[in-house]
Amino acid sequence: MQDIVIFGSGGMAREVAFLIEQINSASPQWNILGYVEIDRERVGQQAGKYHVYCTEEELLDKTLPAAIGIGTPALIHKITSRFAGSNISFPNLIHPSVIRDEPRVMLGRGNIICAWNSFTTDIAIGSFNIFNINCTYAHDVRIADCCVFSPGVNMSGGVEVGSRCFIGTGATILQYLKIGDEVTVGAGSVVTKDVAAGTTVAGVPAKPLDRA
Repeated sequence: MQDIVIFGSGGMAREVAFLIEQINSASPQWNILGYVEIDRERVGQQAGKYHVYCTEEELLDKTLPAAIGIGTPALIHKITSRFAGSNISFPNLIHPSVIRDEPRVMLGRGNIICAWNSFTTDIAIGSFNIFNINCTYAHDVRIADCCVFSPGVNMSGGVEVGSRCFIGTGATILQYLKIGDEVTVGAGSVVTKDVAAGTTVAGVPAKPLDRA
């Protein structure tokens, strides 16, 4: 079993710890050392089943696998950029229940794929994305890096998603649409048109929100 740490110690980090436990229940692979936080005063504090193991600064001197347990695209990008030249590796963590055409679903590194996700075929996924529970991704989907997909997302065939996007709970994205970088899609929205970079959309059909 390999040691592993998890960035963050909030709800998403505790869910990632649970994901790792579920992976271990099917095939023992990982020994969770604990969480990684910025604040030195947090080290040793308990968060769910595990404690805060070390700070980000201390982790820079270690050689360990790590998982991202933070559900904010900008923070995911910040952390992974900081550790890009370090000895920290980022394995893909995939729940045993996930359905995918494995040879035809390409993955980068550091992706978190929770229970009951379905990826069909000819899909390309970058790195450091978080796929929360119970979502579907159809043929020819393309996803870049550092995105967060909330529970219950449904993505039709041929959709392209840029980097650092946040897709809300229960959102639906219709076929062959393009979602630019740093887009936010509100919970329950139905996206029927391309979304330009940096835009927040919500509603049925999804429309850009006014910036008051």
